[in-house]
Formats: sequence, structure tokens, C-alpha cells
Amino acid sequence: MRKMRLFLTAAAVMCVLAGCAGGKGETAKETSQGGQAQTEQAKAGDDGETGKKEEGAGAQDKELFTCLISEAPAGVPFTDLTWTGFEQIEQEYGATVKLIEALDKAEYSEQIRAMAEMGANPIYTMFDTVNEVAIELAPEYPDTMFCLIDSSLDTKYDNVANVYVDSLEPAFVSGFVAARTTQSKTIGWIGSLDIPVINRFRDAYLAGAAYADPDVTVQTAYVGDDSDTVKAGEQTKIMVSQGADVIFQTANLAGLGVIQGCSEAGIRCIGVDEWQGGIDDCVFWSSLTDIRGAVFDSFTAYKDGQFVSGRTNYGIETQSAIFDDRDYDKLPEDVRTDLDKLIEDVKSGSLNLEDLLK
Repeated sequence: MRKMRLFLTAAAVMCVLAGCAGGKGETAKETSQGGQAQTEQAKAGDDGETGKKEEGAGAQDKELFTCLISEAPAGVPFTDLTWTGFEQIEQEYGATVKLIEALDKAEYSEQIRAMAEMGANPIYTMFDTVNEVAIELAPEYPDTMFCLIDSSLDTKYDNVANVYVDSLEPAFVSGFVAARTTQSKTIGWIGSLDIPVINRFRDAYLAGAAYADPDVTVQTAYVGDDSDTVKAGEQTKIMVSQGADVIFQTANLAGLGVIQGCSEAGIRCIGVDEWQGGIDDCVFWSSLTDIRGAVFDSFTAYKDGQFVSGRTNYGIETQSAIFDDRDYDKLPEDVRTDLDKLIEDVKSGSLNLEDLLK
């Protein structure tokens, strides 16, 4: 538990730093070269065809420079996870990479224009409030490729791609694993907020559990906040008292409270987005959102002159990681065998997970 307390303390400090990251007078924060941050004023100087390749749009003979423009600052788990893809780009290709913390909606347009004028290509934008502006500006910069992350928007132009990592597959598999490994026949799910992106995890988890064992009961609850670890811990205690022996958390920073609650109760937990087995031994499975791989693969395609407009879902079909081999190797043999079959059925198209959602 000492490890857990230290982790929660560090997370709390991160939250404070993130909360203090931007004031009204700041236009952008840029992060590069191993996370060193500096504030800099950014100065501006119906569906399209999906899967269209832009031949010759690569940058084989150009200096590589790309950026991420996100409304969520460094310190937010999904932003940090996404940024690891840019760190890989920097390390493997020697590219210049920048993180622009778009903290003021009124300045999104200026920030995107500034990066385009500076030669960033592709420009990655994250979350739809920023993505909407990127789509609006894309026609003004036809030679600049725009990659939307975590977006539900239509990509209308040939220079706009939707880099999509659907939670359906990893969350469905997590439900399958939970239902196949529960001893009490009762499992749980705790989300941060009652919003579509979080509910996608919930619905997929429910479907995966039902597919594995229709007799398993699944309890669900919301923290009502994405950083309240105390309330998340309380929700966990309630579920444990009702018989849950496996709980899947999709609660952002609040999820640390779920992990701590599971650890204290002696039950197992499923982590989210990245491998969380190192937080506490109770985390026996993690539902991976391979946004790092999606960012790196999409940049590689651009670099090689194979930029793909429209939506590309990075999951089972693209062989992106949806779980960690360290967890898989610890599953009972019969569960691994059945999970392998599930994956193969999805790859072959004989199993459509979307059809199984309630």
C-alpha cells in the first residue's frame, strides 16, 4: 500500500500542476525535447471518401516537424499517453515535436494557423472542440495534413484524417476476461462521467461480459468527477459490499481511487488506456487504448507518402495492442484459448462486436 500512497500523492501533485498550467494571458504552451516546457505567444502570420491515399504527400526530403494541439494540458493521463507517440516519433525519426496546450477556445484558430505557418506537418489536434476548428481551417492549408485524435467528426477534406482508437474492442475483451475469471459471478464498472465517450467503455464491457457468460451480473456507477479519488474509492466500497470481485475503472485520475479501493478490499481491478499493472498488484488486466501506436503509425504513413484521409480505426484489424502480454500470459489456459478465438473471429469478420452492444 505504500506504493499506492506514493502514486496517489504524485498524481495529486500532477493535478495541481495541470490546474495551474494556464492563465488567461497565455496563448499556448509548447513542450519539446523530453518534456521541457516553455510558454510562448503563438503568432498567426457532407463526408469525404474514407481511406483515400494522398500519394506523394510525404516528407521524405523535408525536415520533419509535427505538433499536438490539445485542450487538455500535460499531466492529464490521456494527453500524456498520446504524447508518448510523439516522443517515439522524435526518437526514431529525429523529428521536431511540440505540444501546444490550447487553453483558451478563442485562440484555437490562431494556434492552428501559427503551427501551419511554422511548417508543422501533420498537425494533430485532440478533442472535438479543437478538431472542429482544424476542419474549418484545413482548406486554407491544402499542403498541410491534419490528424484528428479522439474525434467523432466527419472528415470532409482530403488532407484531414481521423486517427481513431475505439474503446469498443479493448473494453469488450475486458468484459469477457472479467466474466470468465470472476469467482462471485458479480463484476463492476466505474466511470468518471455520464458522457458518450465514457459510456462507450461501459456498453462494450457489458457486452463482453454477456458474451462470455450471460449469468454474470454487472454493476455500474459513475464518480461524477474525473479526478475525485475519494468518491471513486467510496463507489468501489459499495460495489464490493454488493459482491463484486472484479471492477473495471474508466475514471481518468479518479480511477486511482478505484484501484486503491480494490487493493484494500482484496479484489481485482482492470485498468484503462495504458498498462496499469505497475500501480498495484490488484490490477490484473488493462484495457489498452493504443493511441501511442496510432500516432506513430499515422505519422509514419505521412512520412512515407502514404497519408490516408478519412477514418482509420487502430485496433484488432491494424494489429494495435488492446491488452498487454504480461496480463494475457497470466490468464488460465482455457480463458486464453477462448480469447484467442474471439480475436480471430473479429479479425475474420465472423464476429461483429458493434452488433453485440445493448
